[in-house]
Amino acid sequence: MTRFAPLLAALDLSAALVTADALHTQREHARWLAETKHAGYLFTVKNNQPRLYRQLKALPWTKVPVQDQTRERGHGRYDIRRLQAVTCTGPLALDFPHAVQALRIRRRRLNLTTGRWSTVTVYAITNLTAAQASPADLADGLRGHWAIETLPHIRDTTYGEDASRLRTGNAPRAMATLRNTAISLLRLAGITTIAQALRRNSRNPYRPLQLLGLT
Repeated sequence: MTRFAPLLAALDLSAALVTADALHTQREHARWLAETKHAGYLFTVKNNQPRLYRQLKALPWTKVPVQDQTRERGHGRYDIRRLQAVTCTGPLALDFPHAVQALRIRRRRLNLTTGRWSTVTVYAITNLTAAQASPADLADGLRGHWAIETLPHIRDTTYGEDASRLRTGNAPRAMATLRNTAISLLRLAGITTIAQALRRNSRNPYRPLQLLGLT
């Protein structure tokens, strides 16, 4: 969290939309983006901000229509995402700097293998008004952010990063760099399913060399 502002300080963020996950949903980050960088923010909210999270859950969502809906099929599942947005001023004002809109995203997922449905609800906030960003714009921003987060998800699940016993010195960072490099090489080769590609390459020592241009 301490590197949030230094990382972005050199960038011109005027009229840009900065997305961040719940870890960075911090008051000082919101103030810095809105007041110093004149940027828009779109933050997801979880229980690390318990008061704000309770406020979002308590909003009258049953009276708010669905304003954006997407359907996706792939990787053995079928997803339906519905987004609701509500302006939070006056009695609905949120206890967070510059937040003027609240979002609720409900994702229903069908596992095509088991036939079972699951539902996940995500809340988010933004300092952009309804006139500045439509529900479709905000939905695109969230989808773009979640697409970026697939990289650490692949490292955790496919490469077992969380189970690694490397904890000292620069070893964890070096291993993360190697995993990122391997994933990037596979992506550049047009591969979309990393786990399947790893199994295939493990059966033939020459295939990884071909990815590196060594034949």
